[in-house]
Amino acid sequence: MNLGLLGAIAFIALIAAAMAYLSRAERQRLAQREAQWLAESATKGWTFMADKDGLFQRMRWQGQTDGVAWTLEYRRGRHKGKNSSDRAHRMRWWASAFQGPTSPVLCMAMNKGQEQPSVKLAQGEGMLAALVQKAAGAALDKTLDVYFGEEAGRNVDARLLKMVETVSQPGYLVMAQDEVAAEHWLAGGCGAMLAALVNDTESALHPDVGRPWVLWVGRQVMLANMRPVNSMAEVERMVKAGVSLTNA
Repeated sequence: MNLGLLGAIAFIALIAAAMAYLSRAERQRLAQREAQWLAESATKGWTFMADKDGLFQRMRWQGQTDGVAWTLEYRRGRHKGKNSSDRAHRMRWWASAFQGPTSPVLCMAMNKGQEQPSVKLAQGEGMLAALVQKAAGAALDKTLDVYFGEEAGRNVDARLLKMVETVSQPGYLVMAQDEVAAEHWLAGGCGAMLAALVNDTESALHPDVGRPWVLWVGRQVMLANMRPVNSMAEVERMVKAGVSLTNA
């Protein structure tokens, strides 16, 4: 066996050992964090569980805050993509309110000042507009599944959602099947609370980057984003925002 081949084998063995070490260190770090979250959740009277679900590591909190029974789920991709920071993250919170809009209302997070983009083509008439609408509906349908889960996605026909131009909601583009019903719904306490949370510097809805989307389907209120969860403080902010919207 020549020296070149021996060197290649040694290099591969070194890489394999390094990857095994990093993988073990990552598992230990996750186990320590989950143990910490379990302890912190218990002090608040919440339950916490962690398990694996396919390609995701799943963490779930459940509790009751200000009379609202809620669930928050965070899914973290177990494998990185091509880039070291490219890892899938899904965080969503849901609860049931006393009442809800008569048809689904979706608030898509946008940067402040960009809440009303130009969508004349997508809402126009003719063959080209129809193609754009079909493509946009399919893309949005898939996005809803990713953000809010397939069950919620099945309850919302994205092809029927239209931009509600009569509603100006800071930090959000509002879409609905029934524009009048959505306008009526947001004209009440929910719209005012949503605006207040966007303007509250301590709220999960304040930053432009990673602002959660909000979906009302029947009595269910859902918040979702695609940012990593690194601390219990982030969980608490999401819970507080969700409870505020549910009780609005």
